[in-house]
Amino acid sequence: MQLYRRSRRCLSVVLPPVLGVCACEHPPPAGLTSGLTIRDSADIRIVENRAPVWDSADFWTVEAEPEFVIGGSSDILRSVDDASHLLWRITSVASLSDGRVVMLSQGGDHRVLVFERSGALSESFGREGRGPGEFSAPQHLQVLPGDTIAVWDYMFDAVSYFDPSGTLLRERPIDLGAVFAATRTSTQDPPETVHLPLPDGSFLVVVRHSNFEMPSEGEIYRIPVAYLRIESDYTVDHFGWWEGMEFLHLAPPAWIPIVPFPARSIVAAGGSPLSVYVTNGDHGDRYEVHQFSESGGLRRIFRRPVEPIPITRRELEEWIAFHKASIPQSQLVSEGWRAWEVAMSALPPRGFQPSVTDLLVDREGYLWVHDGASEWSVFDPDGRWLGTLGIPQGSIEWIGKDLILGVQRDLDSGVEAVVGYRLNRRGRS
Repeated sequence: MQLYRRSRRCLSVVLPPVLGVCACEHPPPAGLTSGLTIRDSADIRIVENRAPVWDSADFWTVEAEPEFVIGGSSDILRSVDDASHLLWRITSVASLSDGRVVMLSQGGDHRVLVFERSGALSESFGREGRGPGEFSAPQHLQVLPGDTIAVWDYMFDAVSYFDPSGTLLRERPIDLGAVFAATRTSTQDPPETVHLPLPDGSFLVVVRHSNFEMPSEGEIYRIPVAYLRIESDYTVDHFGWWEGMEFLHLAPPAWIPIVPFPARSIVAAGGSPLSVYVTNGDHGDRYEVHQFSESGGLRRIFRRPVEPIPITRRELEEWIAFHKASIPQSQLVSEGWRAWEVAMSALPPRGFQPSVTDLLVDREGYLWVHDGASEWSVFDPDGRWLGTLGIPQGSIEWIGKDLILGVQRDLDSGVEAVVGYRLNRRGRS
C-alpha cells in the first residue's frame, strides 16, 4: 500500500521594534544540558536550542507497530459489521475518555463516527442538512471536558455540541456580522471561515491583505495573512502578519496554482494558560516558532539548528502524482498541465523541504513541531527542545497523554485508516 502524508494542517512575521533592544544572557535552568541559551529582550524570551535537553535514552518513545488500526480495508467483499467504508475524507480525530476514537468524515453524508479500538462502529450521528445537529460542510471536531463533542461547520454556521451517543446538547450561533465588523478594514479582507477552534470557545481566523499585487505570470507568490482570535464578545486579538502559502501565478484556463512542497505559515494553540504558536515554515535551515499569549502578546521565540532536508526525485514524483490525481478534470486539460510544467521548469529547482511543515499542541501542553520526513521535535511551554521522535508515516492529528492518532491514505485507492500508536512518556519532567 503506497501511503501519502496529508498536510493538516506562511509568512515573515513583522516583529515588534523591541526585538532590536540589546538582550541579556541567562544561564540555562539547573539540571539542563549546556545546549541551551535563553535571552530576554524587553519581556520577550528568545530560546536558542543547540541540542535536545534530554538524552535519547531518557526521552519518550513511540511504539513501532500501531496499537490499533481502524478502517483501511480495500476488499470488495466486506462483512456486514465492517464499517471501514465510512472512513472517507477524515479531517479530525480524537480519543474519548473511555478509549473510543471519534472522527469527523467530510465525505458522504457528513457524519461524526465513534469507533471502538477493535474497529467496531459504536455511534454514527449528524448528516448533511440545515436543521438541528446537521452540517453543511463540517470542518473541525473537538473533544471537550466531559467528552462533549463539538463540531464546527463551514463558514460561520452554528457550532453543534453532542454527547458521545450523538444526542444534541445545544447549538451555539456565531454572529457573522459581528465577525466581519471586527475584522474587516480598508487593508484586509474579512475571514472566510473558522480556522482553528480553541478550548475556551473562542476561535482563530485568517485574514488576507486586500491590496496585494500579483506578480508576473509564472512566478511564485505568498499573500500576506494575519491570524486573529475572536473572543466570545467579538473583540479581536492579533498575532501579527505572516506570509501565506506559496502559489504559482498562472492565468486561466491554465490555472493550476500548486507548488511542490510549499512553504506556509502554520498556527497551533493549546496548553494552560493558552499559548498560540506561529511559524513561517520557510525552506532551508530557518527553524523558528513564535509563542504568543492568548491576547496576542509575544512571549517567546523558539529556535533550533537544522540541516536542510533535500527533496528527492521519488518524493517529487509522488507529490506530483498525488496532486495531479486531486485536480478536477476540468483543470487537467493538456495545455493547462503543460503550462504548469513549463512554468515550474523555468523556475529555480526546489531543492529543500520547508524547515517546519506542521505544528500540534498535545493534551499535556507540549508543542510538537514536524521537521519533515517522519520526525517531530517536542518543546515544553518554556521553549526548551526536549527531543525528537520518529513517528511512522501518516498525518498526525491528535496527541494525548499516552496515545498518538493519525490518518493514513492509500495513494492509489483513496482508502483511509485511522491509526493509533502508543506514546511512552518517560524521563525528567
